[in-house]
Amino acid sequence: MRKVLLAFLLVLAAAMPLSAGPIGIGGFGGANIPVVQEDQSTGTAFGLHGKIKLIPALVVEGNLTFSKYGETSIEIGSINNTIEGSKVNSYGIDLLLGGGLGGVPGFKPYGVFGAGFYKTSRDFDEDATKIGWSAGFGFEINPVSKLGLDFRGKVIVISSDGGGSKKSALVTGGLYYYLGY
Repeated sequence: MRKVLLAFLLVLAAAMPLSAGPIGIGGFGGANIPVVQEDQSTGTAFGLHGKIKLIPALVVEGNLTFSKYGETSIEIGSINNTIEGSKVNSYGIDLLLGGGLGGVPGFKPYGVFGAGFYKTSRDFDEDATKIGWSAGFGFEINPVSKLGLDFRGKVIVISSDGGGSKKSALVTGGLYYYLGY
């Protein structure tokens, strides 16, 4: 993970002079909500992200996310078993579409479309790294030019062996600091 984070920061630094707009770096936190998974419950998520505005309505964002599902209880017969939730660490790229299309000054709604590598791990199960995709909506509020409050929700779908997939909703809030203003 350290190598991925270092590579992410180097790419971000190298792209600074090429950027058509400001570069934002920041962090986020929120909830990881399983969708159609009885062996998981709502957990937490946090991470780092950096973005480069290519044109007013298109932003490329790299992200590094650490999340964990909560533990849940499953009843088998008359026995109640508590199962620990999975950990999911990921890195990927999102495209943010919108945000610069007029509207209320300081308020920027956008659509999120992305892909990445997701490593899932659980104590009693083997680790797996799979490709996944995500889509959702968000908005950013800029109280001052160098800061952005970012809120978003997105659905994440991670492919799994046997043709199925792991799905979750990630609801986060975060802060961006903009360089180049």
